[in-house]
Amino acid sequence: NGLGYEAGGSVYFDTQAFTKAGHSYGKLNPWAVGSSLSEVSENANEGDGVSGEKRHKCDFALWKAAKPGEPTWDSPWGKGRPGWHIECSAMASSIIGQTVDIHSGGEDLRFPHHDNELAQAEAYYHCQGCQQWVNYFLHSGHLGIEGLKMSTSLKNFVTIKESLEVFTPRQLRLMMALNSWDRRMAYGPQLQDEVKTKESQLKNFFANVDVALRKTEGQDHAEKWHAEELALSEACRLAAAAIDAAFLDSIDTRAALNACFDLIKHSNIYLAGKTGASAERPAQPMLLRQVAALVSKTLSVMGLTPFTFDRIGMDDLGGGAGDDGKLSGVLNALSQFRDSVRTHAKSGAPSKSFLDCCDGFRDEAFV
Repeated sequence: NGLGYEAGGSVYFDTQAFTKAGHSYGKLNPWAVGSSLSEVSENANEGDGVSGEKRHKCDFALWKAAKPGEPTWDSPWGKGRPGWHIECSAMASSIIGQTVDIHSGGEDLRFPHHDNELAQAEAYYHCQGCQQWVNYFLHSGHLGIEGLKMSTSLKNFVTIKESLEVFTPRQLRLMMALNSWDRRMAYGPQLQDEVKTKESQLKNFFANVDVALRKTEGQDHAEKWHAEELALSEACRLAAAAIDAAFLDSIDTRAALNACFDLIKHSNIYLAGKTGASAERPAQPMLLRQVAALVSKTLSVMGLTPFTFDRIGMDDLGGGAGDDGKLSGVLNALSQFRDSVRTHAKSGAPSKSFLDCCDGFRDEAFV
C-alpha cells in the first residue's frame, strides 16, 4: 500500500506516509511520539539526528536484514527475520481478522509495541478502509519490588510458589483485588500487612454476623425496624450502588472492596449496639443476612470463595456440615462468655465472677 520502504535489505514502516494517508500514528501514547521527535530536534546540532537506513525517527522495522549469528529466513529482500512488532499483528490478523475487540498487555507495551501493531494492521487493511484495528486496550499495571518492575531480566521476581510461603491463596487473591488491575502494585511488607488486616476484618465480620444470627434463633420478636435498622439498610443500599458503579468503571475491584469495608464498618456499629445487657432490642436477622449476602456476593465475584455467606465462620474450604455444627456450639458459648465478662466488668464484680465465667465457658464449649 506504499506505506513501507526497503533500505539495505531491511524493510521499514513509513510513519510519515501512514499519517499522510489519513491515519493517526501513536494514538495510544502521543506523548511518547512527541518525546521521540523532540530528541531528534535537540540532538540535530550534534549530528545525532535521523541517520542510517531509517527515513524518520519514528519509523520501525518490519523486516530486518540478517546479522551474523541470528536465525534467518529467506525473503524478497534477502535473508533476515521479522521485526519485533510484526509478529503480533500477523498472528492476530491471521486468527481474528480486520477487527480485534479487546487487546491486553502490560502498560510498558503501550508504546512503541502496541502503537506499532496498530499502525501495521491499519496499513495492511488500508484498502478496506480500516481506521481502528483494535476497539479496546486493557493495559495492566506491573508488580513492583523496591521501586523497580518485577521482571526476569532484572532477576528481582518472586514466583507464585515463593509467594505462597508468605501468603495463603486467599490472601494472594485479596492482594490483587485490593489493587486496581491497571495500576502498579508494590509487592512488599507493607502490602502484606494491609492484606492480612483486611482479611481479619472480613473474617471477624462474618463471624460476628454468624454469632448475632445464632442468638436470634428461636426468639419471638417482631421485625419492626427502628432508626438504627433504617440507617444500616440505607448504608447497604448505597454500598450496592457503589459496588455496581465500581465494577462498571473499568472493573475497579479496589473501589468495590472499599464499599464493602465501609458497609462492614456500619454493620459493626450496629452490632455493637445489640450486645450486652444494655441492648434494648435484638439484631434484625433479615437485615443482617441482606448485608452479609451483599458482601459475600461481591467477594465471590472476585474469586474469594472462602468468604461466601454460606460458610460464615469457616476458615477454609475443607469444613463440611459436621464441622459447622461443632463450630456452632463454640460460637454460641463464646458469645455468652463475652457478654458475661462485659456485664461483670461494667458492674465492678469481684474477680471470682470472671473465674466462674471462664469455668462456664470451658464446661459448655468443650464438653
